[in-house]
Amino acid sequence: YAFELAQSRPRKTLTSATKSNGLAISMPYWDERVEAMAENYPEIRWDKQHIDILCARFVMQPERFDVVVASNLFGDILSDLGPACTGTIGIAPSANLNPERTFPSLFEPVHGSAPDIYGKNIANPIATIWAGAM
Repeated sequence: YAFELAQSRPRKTLTSATKSNGLAISMPYWDERVEAMAENYPEIRWDKQHIDILCARFVMQPERFDVVVASNLFGDILSDLGPACTGTIGIAPSANLNPERTFPSLFEPVHGSAPDIYGKNIANPIATIWAGAM
């Protein structure tokens, strides 16, 4: 799905989040699968970046990215980092998409249930509203 999404966008670029130099069992397989998929999409410019430098570049050069594909672990980290760069994760929606549409996709606020502010009358519902709009 990530390559199809990149193909539908004007920049036609994709970045794969990896850490094959540190997770020697699982990440080389991830890299191989991404490379194999890339062969089916020759018009897509793609690269792979280690998650640590990718996080730094998200902060310092966010404009360089369009579509990023990541494992659940790295995707979860990046999905918190992106909104945090705007100053808060409190207003960010999130989507876990099922591109085949055989099961429903999941849309939710990034911030979770925020039990630490329960009863203080300070909750901002915008992330929930935006998740519903997605």
